[in-house]
Amino acid sequence: MGKSRIVQVRRAHLADCLAIAQVQVDSYRTAYAGLFPESYLVQFTYEEQAQDWREWLATLTDEVLLVAVSAEEPVLGYVLARAQQDIYPGYDAEILALHVKQPYQGAGVGSALLKAAVGQLQEWGCRSVMLWALQGNPVREWYERLGGKVLGEKRFQVDGWDIVEVAYGWETMSTLLPVSRSGPSEVPGPDSEGGVWLRHLTMHHCTSRRRATSRS
Repeated sequence: MGKSRIVQVRRAHLADCLAIAQVQVDSYRTAYAGLFPESYLVQFTYEEQAQDWREWLATLTDEVLLVAVSAEEPVLGYVLARAQQDIYPGYDAEILALHVKQPYQGAGVGSALLKAAVGQLQEWGCRSVMLWALQGNPVREWYERLGGKVLGEKRFQVDGWDIVEVAYGWETMSTLLPVSRSGPSEVPGPDSEGGVWLRHLTMHHCTSRRRATSRS
C-alpha cells in the first residue's frame, strides 16, 4: 500500500488549461488506441486543446469543469459535466468527460472527481444523469457495476472507421455514487492496490475536434 496523498477537487482555473490538455491528449492516445483510427487521435495536441479550454473557461456555460490537484501534481485528472433538461429523454444531466493521469488510475482520484461532479449537478437541481461510452471500452463494466442502465446506442464514422457508442443512465443520480460534500479527500498513493472505482477510467467520446468533448 502506498502512502496516502491529499487530493483536492475544485473548479478549473485558466492556469490549469495546459495541464488539463496534457491529461486529455495523453488519455486519448492510450485509452482510445484501437478504438479510433490513429490518424484521428494524432490530430490532438497539447497546445490546441489548451487553447480550446481557455476559450471554454472564458464563456458563460451550463457545464462544470472540475480538476483534482495535489501538492505533487498540478492536475491529476478532470471531469466535465453539464445540466440540460432532456439532454437524453428522461435525463437532465450528462457526464461528458472523466480523465485521470495514468500513474494515478486506480488510486481513487476518479471517484473523487465523479462525486464532486454529481454533487454540483444535484446542487443545480438535476435528478438524473447519463453518459456515452465507446462500445469497445472496458470502462463499460465499471458503469454497469455502478448500476448504469443501457439506454441505447448510436453509430457514426471517423476517418472510415465505424464507431458505436452506448448510452448509460442513472434515473436517480444519488445511486451513481454516494455524494460527499466534505473537504479535500485522502486517497491512496498511485502504487496502491486499492481504488476499485478507477479500474479503467476514461470517460470520453471524441466526436468533435474541439476539446473533444469527452464521454467514455
